[in-house]
Amino acid sequence: MSQHSSRGPAWEALRKAVLERDGYICQHCGAEATDADHLIPKAMGGTDVMENLVASCKPCNSKRGAKLLVRSAGVNARWLDAL
Repeated sequence: MSQHSSRGPAWEALRKAVLERDGYICQHCGAEATDADHLIPKAMGGTDVMENLVASCKPCNSKRGAKLLVRSAGVNARWLDAL
């Protein structure tokens, strides 16, 4: 298991809270979400707090890995271009 894995009863409660907050909808693609994904990966110093977590489907969470999230559902790409 990776040193950055989130596991245990506290993580499961947090994961469930994130899924409920986001309506069980993947914030990357809009599919049904079953995981919680870190916006700032733990490998890059991210933490297990609600503000750093979004609901994610397994394929999106696996595909993204430990990369920093720069685009998500609800973020207009033109807003990022203006930064």
